[in-house]
Amino acid sequence: MKQSARLAAIDSLGPRFRDRARALDEAESFPYENFKELAQAGLLNLTLAEKWGGQGLWSGDRYVAYYEVLERLAIYDSSTAQLLQVHSHALGILSLLATEKQATRYLIPIAASGQLVASVGSESRPAAAGSGIYESELAPLPGGGWTLTCEKHFASLGPGADWLMIWVAVPGDGDYADRTVVLLVPRDTPEVELIDEWDVMGMRSTVSWGVKITGYEVPADAVFGEPGDWRHRDPRTFTLGFTANHVGAAQAALDFATQWVRARPHLSRSELVQLMLGELAASVFAARSALYAAARLWETADGDAAELASLKALHIAKQTALAVTQRVFEVCGSRSAFRLFPLEQMYRDARTFTLHFRDEEYSRDIGAALVTESFQAKRRIAGAKLHTFPRCYAISTFDFGPCRGLMCLLDMLLQQILLDM
Repeated sequence: MKQSARLAAIDSLGPRFRDRARALDEAESFPYENFKELAQAGLLNLTLAEKWGGQGLWSGDRYVAYYEVLERLAIYDSSTAQLLQVHSHALGILSLLATEKQATRYLIPIAASGQLVASVGSESRPAAAGSGIYESELAPLPGGGWTLTCEKHFASLGPGADWLMIWVAVPGDGDYADRTVVLLVPRDTPEVELIDEWDVMGMRSTVSWGVKITGYEVPADAVFGEPGDWRHRDPRTFTLGFTANHVGAAQAALDFATQWVRARPHLSRSELVQLMLGELAASVFAARSALYAAARLWETADGDAAELASLKALHIAKQTALAVTQRVFEVCGSRSAFRLFPLEQMYRDARTFTLHFRDEEYSRDIGAALVTESFQAKRRIAGAKLHTFPRCYAISTFDFGPCRGLMCLLDMLLQQILLDM
């Protein structure tokens, strides 16, 4: 499928997705109709390898095209775009790691029938006091093979998925990321329990429920790749997928505000309103430019350079999405706050979704790369239990007045020393 056809398909489907968004938000319901239509439009095999009937995006020279699709869909519905991203990333990872037999057994039928795959990794319980880490391990069976028992959370797409791609480690003493494999589990198998805990401020129709799996005997051919392949064999990250969504969300809010102003002469004639719109448009342009500058590096440079640029783009896009979805209320005025209009959902969704990454940590990584003149994209996998020391968030989180800068510096030095041990 040509890129123009992909984008045209989204523009055709998008208005219906936007019309459904409010009801899905209120019901905290999975957008089944949206995904039925995405399947019919041929947009559920974006990242499957071409040799297996897919479109081969998110690889080779097709990173820009992939992020264009995600951004365009996010303009219409940020939650549906995030769910497509989750499915596409899972399918892309499986596609890289699969053998011919696994592709024939699993991936080709998944794509042909329009089935969905959820990527399930986080073990951050919503009410837990500690930081989120990965700890689940496979348990060996006496005669060979594995059983899986784990509890995962923030499993976007989970209730609507046909398959769960579970991130889990084989037993051992090394870093968790170096022992990690991915495996496919049917969502409807009796050993899988879905936990409806998704009662949140925004991004409600992502239905990011919890998943509990107890004593599932894993088929030998359902384990994809060797331990550590995600860190050592696959250079890709998820960073620009989130960036593309934030850019699309910001553009959606700006588009609404622009149309609102055009329809109201007392606003359209105001130079102050024109100034605010101009500033917001420039911010969205900057975020989009950063997104595609980083995307082009994924096509032409090594993974470390591309990921460092991606972190910069993510920071810009996150700040832009937050600023635009907030300031459009100042542009449009108090009447735009009525739930008759989509701005309040856009704001809630942006505020919720941008919490997915701790922006200060990734910004610190960018700064550290400047100081050390080195950066490794997968030296530290977010959420993985790579070290035994506790992270000193308390030092850098609280305000110590005049000493805060010194305390933050000490914190960073301590973390660097421990990371280098």
